[in-house]
Amino acid sequence: MKKRYHPSAPKYSQPTSGDRVTAHYVVAVDLGKRKVGVAVFYVNDTTTLLVKAETVLCGGGARAMAKKVHAVLSVGPDAKVRWVAEWPMKYKDKRLYHEAIESLHDVGNELDRIIMGWDEKYRPGEWKGNVPKKPHHARILAALRPEEIAVMPPVAEHDAWDAAGIGLYATARTKRGGVV
Repeated sequence: MKKRYHPSAPKYSQPTSGDRVTAHYVVAVDLGKRKVGVAVFYVNDTTTLLVKAETVLCGGGARAMAKKVHAVLSVGPDAKVRWVAEWPMKYKDKRLYHEAIESLHDVGNELDRIIMGWDEKYRPGEWKGNVPKKPHHARILAALRPEEIAVMPPVAEHDAWDAAGIGLYATARTKRGGVV
């Protein structure tokens, strides 16, 4: 969760071969206790394309949710995958929400065990700033290409939209706050 990337560069470690980016997938995750937003981006040295976005539903606890997310997002055993997520923060003045945040961390930690480690975890303020959902989702929509909009679920599935926003930020297609 360190600031170690240039604002216009991808915010995760890209696989390379020589001086070229190796084709890979970026799986962006918006953690939730019963709903997890996921977005899958295909990335190579010339393009980044959102290929899937959905909300995964599960009420069976952190381990069951993590397993379901991983199963839904399997892109093949030989595919190179980079996993990124929003990692919710605990704020001292918002102790009322600490238990809820812990449940999100539980899902994230279970998924971490399955995927063998997150490539990056972003704090909410890093990728979306303090922009409310409705204008932020409008910014996400503005950053998507027509073929990407076609794979997006309805805006009511805000978890999937947030995951797409996390992925757009990770791949440097948007800056903090969803600014294109």
